[in-house]
Amino acid sequence: MFDFYSADYRRMLFPMSTNRYLIENGQAEIAEFLNRCLDPDQESFSFRSQTRVYAGKPGFHLRRTVKLDPVAEYFIYDLVLRNRTRFRAPYHEHKKHFGYRFQDGEPLNPSGSYRGYKGAIAAYRDQFRYSLSFDVAAYFNSVYHHDLVSWLSRTGASEQDYQAFGQFLREINTGRSVDCLPQGIYPTKMIGNDFLRFVEQFHGLRSNAVVRFMDDFVLFSDSRRDLRHDFITIQRLLGEKGLSLNPNKTSDGVRENVELEDAIEDVRIQLLQRRRVVITDYDGIPDEEVEVEQDLSDEEMGFLRGLLQQDDIEEEDAELVLALMAEHAEEAIERLADIARRFPHLFKNIHSFCREAEDEEAIAAFVLELLRDNDAMIYEFQLFWLTHILEDRLLNTNSAAEIIDRLNNHPNATSISRAKLLEIPDLRYGLVELRDAHLGAGQSDWLSWSSAVGHRGLNRIDRRHRLGYFAKASNYNKLVFDIVSKD
Repeated sequence: MFDFYSADYRRMLFPMSTNRYLIENGQAEIAEFLNRCLDPDQESFSFRSQTRVYAGKPGFHLRRTVKLDPVAEYFIYDLVLRNRTRFRAPYHEHKKHFGYRFQDGEPLNPSGSYRGYKGAIAAYRDQFRYSLSFDVAAYFNSVYHHDLVSWLSRTGASEQDYQAFGQFLREINTGRSVDCLPQGIYPTKMIGNDFLRFVEQFHGLRSNAVVRFMDDFVLFSDSRRDLRHDFITIQRLLGEKGLSLNPNKTSDGVRENVELEDAIEDVRIQLLQRRRVVITDYDGIPDEEVEVEQDLSDEEMGFLRGLLQQDDIEEEDAELVLALMAEHAEEAIERLADIARRFPHLFKNIHSFCREAEDEEAIAAFVLELLRDNDAMIYEFQLFWLTHILEDRLLNTNSAAEIIDRLNNHPNATSISRAKLLEIPDLRYGLVELRDAHLGAGQSDWLSWSSAVGHRGLNRIDRRHRLGYFAKASNYNKLVFDIVSKD
């Protein structure tokens, strides 16, 4: 199971070392804990209500979801992995979905699936005269708890598994029936992608072709009447599940964000071909790292330098710069703070850029510029990824202590952004004392769990001593203690 989890780790919206460490080193302990959570006779054990988090989306919109604790995260990866054969390929050649499932025992690469989706759109666009594109409004936040459980039961999953899934959805969301499916992790993307297959499989659709990537649909036909018939039919099908379409993203023709870049300048096309497709998530969140296969030509570098000189750089150009200029960071670093302020949803891209850039002091200066700016739009998602940058690149810089202080005391810091800081296993800068304060507070939450895992850098005797009282606060704390104290 850990291989599946680890492969998805850097694609998560909020990857926590706390979860990764505990799952890697305590699978047996977590599995036993889960058995107790699922045992109705063990009333003191259950899934915990999960912490609400907000990731960035384009246009300063926020993406509402939860960050799963180690037990809940282990459960959903394990459940989907054991039932992976129930997520089947499309049945119909011309009415199909792309995206998240297993093939030949391995999870499909999202970027490969997305390229297949775009390729199908291009082929059908040439083949048929009319097309209609649309998506489901706030899909993950709107799907209904009981519909998800019913879907899993119909796939052929065991009663034990679909009942456990129902308990998971109910308890992590304090009993609310909607907004219960976590986002930003591969197993729930598999669930969300497969759940909607009833739409393209419906017998009454007249369109010649239907393609879907998660909740993005494109219909193709030589008859406008057939497209409109299917558009009404699909809205009724979705309405039976309490879902509706987003009017702002419904259009004739193929939506701009799924069209191939056939009208872009030649140099830009060359640059786009230099990197993997990174927009692979169902709503455009970058889903994996980028690679430059060979050195940029003088012409390509000139094009990128021209983008950097634009006062109002466009979002897609900013993303291109972040993807391709890490090896020339000295030329881009001065614009990094401006890009971060204008496009705060690109902080995962900024983190990838900073991991590859060579000048650590310049990166530290960029981070401090943002943290010192009281007017910068720096919230939970941005603070979380700034902390990742600190952990990956800046702990040995002269600015590390100030960065830690500003991240911990930032007015928009949350329990999750602070937990990301506390889990860093460094023994300098007062981090040990900061963790001790949370461990001694009698809490059972992200701040205490991440502090316990952050102490993994201490020797075993010292670690067990500092975590002794923490372990008594709850059965969750005792689980964390047992795993962290093993070696």
